[in-house]
Amino acid sequence: MPTPVPDILRANLDALRGDDPALAELLEQTTPAALDWDTARNGQPIAALPTEAPGGRPTPLCSKYDPAAEAQKLLGDLDPGKTACAVLLGLGLGYHAEAALDLLGNDALILLYEPDPALLRAVFEQRDLSKLLAKPNVMLFSGGGDDIDRAKLLSRTEVHAQLFTQGTQLVTLPIARKLHSDAVNAFGQAITDIVAYSRTNIATALVNAARTCRNLANNLDVYAAGATTNELHNAAKGYPAVCVGAGPSLVKNVHLLQDPEVRKNIVVIAVQTALKPLLDRGVQPDFVTALDYSPICARFYEGLPELPNVTLVAEPKANPAILDAFPGPVRVCRDAFNDQLLGDPATGGLGREIVPIRGGATVAHLSFYLAQHLGCDPIMFIGQDLGFSDGLYYAPGTAVHQVWDCELNPFNTIEMMEWQRIVRMRGHLRRFDDMHGRPIFSDEQMITYLKQFERDFADAEADDQLVIDATEGGMPKAHTTRLTFADAIAQHATRPVPTLPVPPRKLDADRLGQLDALLNQRITQTLELKRMSRDSIELIRKMGRCLEKGDKKKLDQHFTKLDRNRKRVEGDLKEPFALVNQLNTIGSYRRNRTDRSIAKDAGNSKEKLAAQLERDRDNIDWIIQACDEALVIFREAHGRVTQRAKRESRSPDIQINANASAKPSRKIATPAA
Repeated sequence: MPTPVPDILRANLDALRGDDPALAELLEQTTPAALDWDTARNGQPIAALPTEAPGGRPTPLCSKYDPAAEAQKLLGDLDPGKTACAVLLGLGLGYHAEAALDLLGNDALILLYEPDPALLRAVFEQRDLSKLLAKPNVMLFSGGGDDIDRAKLLSRTEVHAQLFTQGTQLVTLPIARKLHSDAVNAFGQAITDIVAYSRTNIATALVNAARTCRNLANNLDVYAAGATTNELHNAAKGYPAVCVGAGPSLVKNVHLLQDPEVRKNIVVIAVQTALKPLLDRGVQPDFVTALDYSPICARFYEGLPELPNVTLVAEPKANPAILDAFPGPVRVCRDAFNDQLLGDPATGGLGREIVPIRGGATVAHLSFYLAQHLGCDPIMFIGQDLGFSDGLYYAPGTAVHQVWDCELNPFNTIEMMEWQRIVRMRGHLRRFDDMHGRPIFSDEQMITYLKQFERDFADAEADDQLVIDATEGGMPKAHTTRLTFADAIAQHATRPVPTLPVPPRKLDADRLGQLDALLNQRITQTLELKRMSRDSIELIRKMGRCLEKGDKKKLDQHFTKLDRNRKRVEGDLKEPFALVNQLNTIGSYRRNRTDRSIAKDAGNSKEKLAAQLERDRDNIDWIIQACDEALVIFREAHGRVTQRAKRESRSPDIQINANASAKPSRKIATPAA
């Protein structure tokens, strides 16, 4: 066995630390595997695992003759034009990883997985892979099947969701399959789950882009002139919170909140579907969370009394009907689109500094992020099954059941509709063991939500924040402490929560007036952007004809005009262009995919330029369509602001400036027993 080369090991570990310091530290402390090193016929270093069996033959990690050629053959099915992400299961000596980078370049994501850290350490001592490891598009993972941290894996890779959806291919090193088949299969399944999760998220973003932006713009009145979540930042630091979901297990322990002595010692954050079950038991939550796109969710608040001490915390992407229907004060979270729309306050815009809260995939996630924003510790969960406990979808008495009331009859009961709701997605149902070891069904959507939660819980655990799963049913959740709700209350809800601020319900009339003028300006800017886009498409068509004729002089003249348009868009039309691009998700997706294909095209310069012109023409055509959508949205938002300003002017209530600290506050309500 050759002597380890300290400089090579140090270079590899230093390169790895830039991406994964924890793995670099683990490898530094790991005893290297014993390898028999030699030289292949082509002069490259090779290695084999020695055998302990008498007379046995060592297991080679790569070809004895030409490791580089073997690597090329292994990657033979990788098409650079169709592969945006390559997952290499088994690192071996790294030859195929280097070949994958040469083949796919820096635009594709390359994930490397070596199940055996000891083998990885031994390779790091002899082969300099630092250039490979230093690439921002290369990620290395190591550890056996049980050691795979799925939450960490998702956290590190979800930023590349678009690449996963544009073509992901798994390549398994034969020696890794032979030695560590279970670990290789487990990691491959984890990646497959992440690809499915990414597809769900990207598909949702593509489908909902226009609807999201419409909701955001239609909530501008509250966003610009109402209360934000700033006052809540660390308002309950160190005090416990419970996030109340609407899962079937809610009925097991929600009654504990009816005790006034318990209620005063805990912050209660409810998803909107759980609000009515709580109120029916005489429990008023401190906060209700909302982020749903659909106006049907406004029905969750039908028939409710005034709730002056219950604050709705909504993401601005929620349907405006929800904010309009809620019978109590409202706060909104920060949103990048609305901040862009309002403009930078440093340059005269209407934007405000809002402490960010992570965007939620569901109201349950938003409830958790709100509890973190409040500074609560520990954070407990009840009613968060993430599966269909006892064959049910919701807890009895939720607002959804009341929405179903009109469909009920002796032949269509609540129980039947619950089961129909579950089996409607039978193609995505999967069987698991619940936290008690009993069989439970869940579906792809619920599992996606579970993965997001486990990622968040892992982050909280790393920050020494305690998360307690007190659901007492449903799917088990990694990175949580499992307790009954009664035990969690006894251990942690031991002192009264301080008074929490309640915002004014009236909006700032001055800011509403300024918002009216700003939206008129955005409409004018978007019309100009659309005009310039049409002009640019005509220039691109002319450039295409010049390219066919070989008329370089006119081609350059048209390019100069096109470049002038580009500078105008990047100058005084920069803000509306950024807003319109938020609506142009499909166009951006298509452009990214086309860019990858063009970059790998081996055609001549003329063919490549023609492809680039066609790409730009297609992209600008999508921008024009996005401009049309933006104009509809901005005009609709302008109408809502105008109407809201009229209502506010007729209101007899005292005007309270939304920028000032809200003076009204509430003491924790004592619910009826």
